[in-house]
Amino acid sequence: MSFLKKTLFIFTVFITIGLLGFSTWHQWSDNQTTTLERMRPIAPVATFSHGGSIRHIAYDPKNPEIIATAGGGNFVKVWHRNKPDSPQLSLEFQRDDAEFTNMIGIGFSPTENWIATKTFWTLEIWDSTSGSKISTLHIASSDFAISPLGNNIATDNVNLTLWDVNAPKNIRGKILLPPKMGWHSISLDGLERIDPYPERNIDILRHNIPTDYSNECMSHRYRAIDFSHDGNWIAAAGEMLDENRNWRPHVKIWTLQKQQLYEIIDRDDPEIQEPKRKEGKVPAERSSTSKDIRSIDFSPDNRFFGLAANNGLTIWSLPEWQIYHEVLDRRISDIAFSPDGKMLAVCDVKGIALWSVDTLTPVALLATGGFLGSSVIEFSPDGRTLAGGGYGGLLQIWDVSKIHEN
Repeated sequence: MSFLKKTLFIFTVFITIGLLGFSTWHQWSDNQTTTLERMRPIAPVATFSHGGSIRHIAYDPKNPEIIATAGGGNFVKVWHRNKPDSPQLSLEFQRDDAEFTNMIGIGFSPTENWIATKTFWTLEIWDSTSGSKISTLHIASSDFAISPLGNNIATDNVNLTLWDVNAPKNIRGKILLPPKMGWHSISLDGLERIDPYPERNIDILRHNIPTDYSNECMSHRYRAIDFSHDGNWIAAAGEMLDENRNWRPHVKIWTLQKQQLYEIIDRDDPEIQEPKRKEGKVPAERSSTSKDIRSIDFSPDNRFFGLAANNGLTIWSLPEWQIYHEVLDRRISDIAFSPDGKMLAVCDVKGIALWSVDTLTPVALLATGGFLGSSVIEFSPDGRTLAGGGYGGLLQIWDVSKIHEN
């Protein structure tokens, strides 16, 4: 066989394999969509009216019957799962400035009887039984998370900060986690407090830290954080300035034992995205938005880490941090792993679907009602129900126990 014929033969084989590969992937994607469309949606077993848009929901880890809702407006409501007519607790926020009432997160202590609420400027701790306020911490952040061990709260903005909440009446700044590989965390013990915004009556910690540390922190904007359930990891997602001074979506992972940055994941890494663009799996050009990453979530069994974004979702296997599965070119508003790690709930504009994590196949479709459906979701700590809420102001509860048991 001549050199030209060999070359043409190899080229033909290469093209054929490529087309078969793309066809197989495309057929798999279409099959999953078709499977979901053929499923009969599961109706919710209970519906609650929050009275305003719902942007955050949280179950009490100690009691799967209790769930809290928050969002636009100046209130948080705590519900009993079997009593949808009225909340068993309402937390009211009296603020002169509307900025203070924009809730960015809520969460229950996994060990004590308190609930934490977070606006951009203020973190407040409340008695989850009586609704009385326990303490207030004035600190600016775009998100917060409570450690599964109950001893720390993490806040993020340009810094990722850990706060000691062992004594919720006296919350203390603990450490700043390093923004760069090889750097050490900085202790906040003993640092004085100042009032940089006197017109807002806000005080924060003065971070007496090296200039290079401060400059490095200013090149980051975190928007979502989560602790791993074994207490070994903490992750923060947001944007980081690249060498061309453009904001790119990134995820950073720290080890809590060593308090050091372990890995940085560039979600738009050209080496990862360009081959997919050539295969037609992602658009040829894509402009990431400032809020590209919507949420992140460690699986409770510590096997996976998931990320939901405006352009799809990615799941990494742990502890290797290798990509396990991706769904591209779809706007995913939220994801949630079931407590046993066997199911993944995915929320997008089409609704809420439950997937098997091991087989990557859909197992159920949930019927979302009300205006605009759901945009945030959460499994109960016992895994028997899933809650969803959205801008229409309805909290819906689905019984997924039979799916969970299969």
